[in-house]
Amino acid sequence: MAFHHGSETKRVNGGSVAVSTVDGAIIGIVGTAPMGAVNELTVCLTKKDFSQFGTILDQGFTLPDAFDILARYASGQVYVVNVLDPAKHRTTVTDEVLTQDSNTLVAKTAKKGLISVTNVKLGGSLLTEGETYSVNLEAGEITLTVAAGEQGLTASYVYADPEKVTEDDIKGGVDSLTGKRQGFELLRDGFNLYGADAKILICPEYDKTASCAAALATLADQMHAKAYIQLPKGTSLSKAIAGRGPLGTINASASNENVRHFFPYAIGSTNNLESLATHAAGLRMKVDVDAGYWFSTSNHELSGVIGMEIPLTARVDDKQSETNHLNAVGITTIFNSFGTGFRLWGNRSSNFPTVTHISCFEVASRTGDIIDESIRQAELQFIDKPIDDALIDSFVETIDTFLRSQKSLVGHSVSLDYEYDLVDAFSQGQIPLIYDYTPKIPGERISNKSVMTRKYLANLVSAK
Repeated sequence: MAFHHGSETKRVNGGSVAVSTVDGAIIGIVGTAPMGAVNELTVCLTKKDFSQFGTILDQGFTLPDAFDILARYASGQVYVVNVLDPAKHRTTVTDEVLTQDSNTLVAKTAKKGLISVTNVKLGGSLLTEGETYSVNLEAGEITLTVAAGEQGLTASYVYADPEKVTEDDIKGGVDSLTGKRQGFELLRDGFNLYGADAKILICPEYDKTASCAAALATLADQMHAKAYIQLPKGTSLSKAIAGRGPLGTINASASNENVRHFFPYAIGSTNNLESLATHAAGLRMKVDVDAGYWFSTSNHELSGVIGMEIPLTARVDDKQSETNHLNAVGITTIFNSFGTGFRLWGNRSSNFPTVTHISCFEVASRTGDIIDESIRQAELQFIDKPIDDALIDSFVETIDTFLRSQKSLVGHSVSLDYEYDLVDAFSQGQIPLIYDYTPKIPGERISNKSVMTRKYLANLVSAK
């Protein structure tokens, strides 16, 4: 140390620190698109962001269909993984006969999402792109500069084929040669790339198989997220309920607080079937942003829904209604009664009814996930500091201050965990802490007691 005759000040940070609540309004989605980055994690916030993956609807590309739904809720972020690789998921069509619109001079190919048009022939003669025709690859439209008339118009082309994408492509893994993650595995990169993990995981249409649903559930467990699983198209009410049992043959067998099952499909404004799980994911983001992560999405209206794949009886005061039977076995559904519109209906995860602890409520489980992760991240700045009274006080005060600030809780406590041999723990560099809390629970059932009595007849006598 250099000689100094005088005074000086060295500032040391002490006491508790602020804890930032982690962002829960993030969807992770894996699927197929006719264009856009392949096996890369891409953040999307707006319709413009979504459009980089194409806007083709109802053609087997799962991402544009999902984006059409999610854009209606316009909340949160979406981590997108497109697994359709045009280098291998492609099909060639040779000399397809086209019909030209005589007014617009446009001819449409049978498929959309073209990778390339190899040739266009009119009356057997090869045409030149840029001179006699132009191509809109995404829409599958070939516009000629002349009318084809009766000469015969054909085209050969290559298109991105979502039917060639396999379940293994969706599940992904780690490339043994490059070490690059693919498919589901890419969702693990969210925190390192963007500072936050996806909290709601979906893979529309591919979740219809039990094996893919199970893989998504495993990922949700590892990421402390929630997997939203849609029961398959064409599933009957009885098959949906039976699917929760040992003889079930669909993707509804999970008993896991990190998995929710959804049934049936919704019908959108274009009269096409839409995944209720995707709607629920979008609605979850909207409720998170508008109200808070501790608010349930149940009894909120679905956006752009005009019907259901299977009509269900729904009355708020009928225990025998079909919507109530579905909720009773841990399936979230659509409630449509007189004048209600189409509403998401259900609060419980798939561990219900086996587990009746408050953790079966999704909002309670998500509250725990968000609080636990927020505290873990805040504790990084304390790790490896000398264990003393000041450090212990900083831990306890930091957690206590954070929990007191959470609107999602009705009570909490925090302290050292005295069930440990603290001297032994400290000697090994461990600081055992324990905190408990009670999350807010949705008011799922309102019980009224109606009492008929004669006592008020006395009012008639006293009135005279």
